[in-house]
Amino acid sequence: MKHFFYERNCLISKSKEYRWSLSFKISKSKKEIIFVGLNPSLSDSNYIDNTTKKIIKICTNYDYGRLKIINLFALISRTPDKLLIHKKPVGYLNNRFINKNLKYWSENNNCDLWMGWGNNGTFLKRNQKISKKIMNFYTTKKNNFVNPLGPLFIKKTKKENPIHPLYCSDNSVLQVELL
Repeated sequence: MKHFFYERNCLISKSKEYRWSLSFKISKSKKEIIFVGLNPSLSDSNYIDNTTKKIIKICTNYDYGRLKIINLFALISRTPDKLLIHKKPVGYLNNRFINKNLKYWSENNNCDLWMGWGNNGTFLKRNQKISKKIMNFYTTKKNNFVNPLGPLFIKKTKKENPIHPLYCSDNSVLQVELL
């Protein structure tokens, strides 16, 4: 499937070891979504991997116009095993980008948040740390808007983590996390 993008932007470290964010304008819709995944694979401004294609397809099904992808770990790797042996898998600017994007989500009623990092998110307790941040920013969002949509996920793994989108169908249903 060939994708047309109005815009595509990739923020990557000078060393090309870390990706801070990847964003797309995929339609003219005003709806926006931020996806929080595990770690960047090889998608960038030129290449789109299977996980990113899946995320884009699901977002298209929901008529999102803008998509931003951020991750618990910013280390670029085809497989999550590299996270376990790397000295700094989170990345020196990653928390700043996560906070910036969660703040944006909390201040924009037209922006949703989708979690999908899978069981490997438990490494270094990143799932707990980022979930706590998400909860704090969701409190802000609830103070800013009437009945805002909470964080979304497709389904939970057996270990209660939001499933990675690669293991879901293109027609997966996004549901609200009950907080």
